[in-house]
Amino acid sequence: MLAALNLVAVGLGIGAGGLSATILALVLGGLLTVVGVEAGADIGLIVGIVVGLAVAGWVAGRMARHSERFHGAVTGLLLAGLIMVVARLGGSPAPTLSVLWLSVLASLIAGLTGWLAGRRKRAGS
Repeated sequence: MLAALNLVAVGLGIGAGGLSATILALVLGGLLTVVGVEAGADIGLIVGIVVGLAVAGWVAGRMARHSERFHGAVTGLLLAGLIMVVARLGGSPAPTLSVLWLSVLASLIAGLTGWLAGRRKRAGS
């Protein structure tokens, strides 16, 4: 199955998801902090990651010629892996269970949005 993986779709999905996660986390976290929310940066980070995973799956599923859900799920797992590496290098004390939960959540969110993008692509054709 990996031989049928469209690496361009996965790469662009990771790029779009990472960029959207970063921008949303910075903007939302900054706004919430300015407004006076104590955990504003943390809320912005969580919302940014979830939206970034959804965008990554959508882009990969939209660009894939087939197996849109698979492309979305693989893209989500790779993006989650990238997030985990950055968190570990940054000194995150996240427990192993949280890291595994992120992987499951990533494949579910990105796989679902990849599947939705594929359905929309076929309906629009």
